[in-house]
Amino acid sequence: MKQGVRVRFAPSPTGLLHIGNARTALYNKLFALSNDGAFILRIEDTDVARLDPAAEGGIMEDLRWLGLAWNEGPDTGGDHGPYRQSERTEIYQEHAQRLLEEEKAYRCYCTPEELTQMREDLLAKGERPRYLGKCRGLSPQQARELEKEGRKPALRFVVPGGATIVHDIIHGKKIFANNLLEDFVIMRSDGRPAYNFAAVVDDALMAITHVIRGEDHLPNTPRQILLYEALGFTPPRFAHHPLMVAPEGERLSKRYGATSVRAYRAEGFLPEAVTNYLALLGGGISGGDEVIAWEEMVERFSLEGIAKSPATFDVGKLRWVNRGHLRAMSGEEILGHARPFIQDLPLKGVKEERLARVMDAIKDNVETLAEIKGYLPIFLPGEFLVDDEARSTLAEDGALTVVKAMEEVVRGLGEVDEEAFPQIVTELKKRTGFKGKKLFAPLRAALTGRTEGPELKNLIPLLGKQVILERLAQVLK
Repeated sequence: MKQGVRVRFAPSPTGLLHIGNARTALYNKLFALSNDGAFILRIEDTDVARLDPAAEGGIMEDLRWLGLAWNEGPDTGGDHGPYRQSERTEIYQEHAQRLLEEEKAYRCYCTPEELTQMREDLLAKGERPRYLGKCRGLSPQQARELEKEGRKPALRFVVPGGATIVHDIIHGKKIFANNLLEDFVIMRSDGRPAYNFAAVVDDALMAITHVIRGEDHLPNTPRQILLYEALGFTPPRFAHHPLMVAPEGERLSKRYGATSVRAYRAEGFLPEAVTNYLALLGGGISGGDEVIAWEEMVERFSLEGIAKSPATFDVGKLRWVNRGHLRAMSGEEILGHARPFIQDLPLKGVKEERLARVMDAIKDNVETLAEIKGYLPIFLPGEFLVDDEARSTLAEDGALTVVKAMEEVVRGLGEVDEEAFPQIVTELKKRTGFKGKKLFAPLRAALTGRTEGPELKNLIPLLGKQVILERLAQVLK
């Protein structure tokens, strides 16, 4: 095992946790655990215009729901805090001042309007829009004159000549020409840090060894490496994983289903299934079974195994994985997850043990927790509804003969439990001469009011003698 690995997940609290960002957090967590390392949560909240006051707490809640707890963070503390960028302003200003004194940065007094005009002029000439270094050579006198106009300067980094090489764990060696980067802003005119600068200072001071993030950040990496070098820091290792796309190859959006973790929670997906499926996407999990527990995910995960091509997010496959986890769980475990989805059903007086047995009986018939609510009424006492398909089944030749025979057989039994089911089937075959679908379809329709559902061998003992007789009588009327 490698020692000293430190990774981070650094969301911006501007909304709900996106399913793609959850995958990034998962990769970081798995890598930390598989290398006996630490997983740090840092909140990048310097984009004041887009901040959502409720987002930080929501992101933390969803991460915990997924099982992605952190070793250091805003709420847990640690030796490398503060863990909110809004609380680290003085740290950024200190490092920016050092770059300014070493002439690795300079004050830029250009207004937004001037910058826009500069880019439009370049586009009109057929050139690449960029900052032309207008303020790089300003004299002290020129700077004072601009400040007299009330202009507040931003700080720009002096990009050196040559090229910057990025050795990416997933994408390999990438070379970026520095003349394409332009002198970029590191501190805004209002005193807030720009993304690239804050990320570098934070990652360096928090001793981050590996930066694992989406490949949309790959263009930022050469700028960040230049900043590491200018500040005298050793850059971490980088791994930029491909993003998730919709089945048609388009960007993942609400058009193809939910995009937030919270939405999948509301639809009844298990946290174990969501992390399992996200880990499978892109090849980070080596070959073997696909429905796997957390410990096996950690054991089989590797950054080197992640493919360079985008990963297709398929809700159907997620449902399949969720169904696999439900089948592997006990009824008691499922009940713990299912409570929010069944709380408005009339369950007063229904014992916990019975509910757990019901969960066991129906788990093979559902793909999500939300679907449990549709099956649970089958097991509750009282009048039940027979749908149109079940009515059609009961109208077929011989169907009511089966129902009548079932009533007679059950009435003659003392107990209707698991051991009674084979006896019931044997007696029904003898009395009706039917078997297979012709025997079982009418029974299911009469006892559940529908044509699909839990296996009868699980259903009948749970209903019990009294409820069975009541339902058969209702159908025979």
